[in-house]
Amino acid sequence: MPSGRQAYRIGAALLATTELEAARDVLRPLLLPGQSKLHWRDESPPRRDQISRQVAATGSMLTIVTHWSEVPAKEERSRRKCLERLYYELASMDVQDVSLECRQQAQDAKDIRHIVALQARNQAKNLRLSHLRGKDEPLLWIPDAVLGALNAAQLGEPKFWDQVRDTVVLDITTS
Repeated sequence: MPSGRQAYRIGAALLATTELEAARDVLRPLLLPGQSKLHWRDESPPRRDQISRQVAATGSMLTIVTHWSEVPAKEERSRRKCLERLYYELASMDVQDVSLECRQQAQDAKDIRHIVALQARNQAKNLRLSHLRGKDEPLLWIPDAVLGALNAAQLGEPKFWDQVRDTVVLDITTS
C-alpha cells in the first residue's frame, strides 16, 4: 500500500438470475450453528480455506473496485467513488438488479440518493438498487469472502486468494 494512502474496496458478485438459487445452496451449508451470516474477519484460517473453496464453487464472477485516497479519507466519499464506478461497469454489462448489504438506515438512504443522482445525469439508468441483510442473502457473503481473501494475500497469506482469484473478471482502481 502506498505511504500516506489508503484503499476502500467494494466487491460485487455477478450471477445470472438462473444461477442464484444454486449459488445460495452452495453457500448456506457453510453456516455454523449459531451463525446468522458469514463474515470473513470472524472466521478461522481452516474456515477461510473452506469458505474460499465454496465461493469459487458458486460459479460467480467478481468485480472489485478500489478507491485510493489520502489518509485520512472520508469513508462515505470513498464508498460513493467505488459505487459510481461499479454502477457504470454493471450497467455496461446490462446488469439490472444490484443488491447491497444493509448498513444503517441513514447510510442506506445515502446509497439510494447517490444512485438517483447518477440516474438523473443519465448514468446507471437501468439499475435497480435494493438493500438486503447479510443474514437473509447468502450471495452477499461472496464479495466479503473475496475481499477478505485479497486483504489476506496483501498481508502475506495468499492461499485463500489463490483459490478465488480466477473468479475476478474486473479489478478496477479509481482515485
